[in-house]
Amino acid sequence: MIFTEQVERSHRFRLALRMGLPIFFLTVITFFALLNQQNEGIFASFVTVSILLLGVMVYFIFYLIYQSSRENITDVTTHTFTFDYFFSLYERQKGIKTLMMISLENLWAINERYGIQNGDKVLIQTVLKINEFFYEKGFEKLPVCRYKGGDFLLFFPGKKEKYMALIELFMAKYQNHLENEIEVRVGTVMVDSRLSDDYEMLLSRLYELHLYQVSGEKEDIYSITELEKEIVEALETKNYSIGFWPVHDEKYPIYETLVKLIDSKGKFIHQSRYIPVLNRLNRMRQFESDILEKIGKMCDEQKWDFIIEISSVTLRNPHFFEHAVTLFERYPLARYKITLLFKEKEYCHQLERFRAQLTHYRRVGYKIALDKLGGYQTTLLYLKELDIDLVRFDPLYARHIKETGYQNILQGLNLSAHLCGAKTWLPMIEDEYTDNLALSLKINYRQGNYLGKILTLEEAQGKQ
Repeated sequence: MIFTEQVERSHRFRLALRMGLPIFFLTVITFFALLNQQNEGIFASFVTVSILLLGVMVYFIFYLIYQSSRENITDVTTHTFTFDYFFSLYERQKGIKTLMMISLENLWAINERYGIQNGDKVLIQTVLKINEFFYEKGFEKLPVCRYKGGDFLLFFPGKKEKYMALIELFMAKYQNHLENEIEVRVGTVMVDSRLSDDYEMLLSRLYELHLYQVSGEKEDIYSITELEKEIVEALETKNYSIGFWPVHDEKYPIYETLVKLIDSKGKFIHQSRYIPVLNRLNRMRQFESDILEKIGKMCDEQKWDFIIEISSVTLRNPHFFEHAVTLFERYPLARYKITLLFKEKEYCHQLERFRAQLTHYRRVGYKIALDKLGGYQTTLLYLKELDIDLVRFDPLYARHIKETGYQNILQGLNLSAHLCGAKTWLPMIEDEYTDNLALSLKINYRQGNYLGKILTLEEAQGKQ
């Protein structure tokens, strides 16, 4: 029996006592009153007993109605703690606490292929494996909560550094395993309460780590609340640092822009930290509009072309589109010199509307680039259905360029992109062999540390 089931059983026993003892005492009082009514008639005794028993029944019914929605402390399917009860235990724990999330990452695929009943069985077996693993490591009373879907929360006393090696062992054993011939894929992330005392903020951070696949081993010097304050302040004051990474082309200089925020101490806030926060605060459109404005101004001052990464959601935002269109009224020399680069994992089902928006962008003077070709499945769908000027290959192909299989796929994707009317771009070129191969495949744009590192504005101007 796992720890959560033990707690539930003891909880139900205490609940039964709270329900039973008042009823027992009311019943004893009823019969005591009845025995003391020796001089009264039978009818009077009957009325007294009926009234008292009615009071017992009313108490019992209202108690059950009131407690029915409050006393359930475990999930029906997995018998893990409910969210409310889990965090009531979490808040009782004193000192620094580590909050861990273990996710069944392909639960949706299991439910779709094998059915929800088999998905529930996999969930139950996952809980048993979690309990067994940590029990063997000395955690006999492990609080586990099924938060939603296939996400399970656990908490431990102390800093998260104590559990790094432990979670590595767990992942080595269960990251990819079979459960009754069903492929199961597991992922883990964790944070501790040094970032925030608010567990809801820690939950948001867990999902940011999981969603953006960012390593949580090195956290910021700021707590989550302080980090949000720094990001918002940098956004309001437009305190940005823009790097320029040369993208080599035979004709003219073109630069990919890489943006970091600067905090109040003059230190950089990396994209992996500020992008999740801006998304959560719904400030991404404001940020990307500011960057577009800065680059538009540069186009009037420099004879360069720029590539700016814009989120697909912002690209479809009508307010951003209005800002992008009017930009050329303020900076007429920026027309046809800015390429908007986007990537998207999930396919946009309002494709006609998206296609019309991209057509408008191109008509007013922007170029459209698509990222992660060969990495995200949606890129191939978009390539054949949208008007795309440039596609960037997934960096995976540059890293494995010496393998024949990757070379063959790269050659096929490159030809497909050209036939669809798009130029191609290979990033992360780190050696002469990769660069020569990209040239032999007639890839239009090449980029990487071998060809040039990220430059400041002054360094880029000095190279011209």
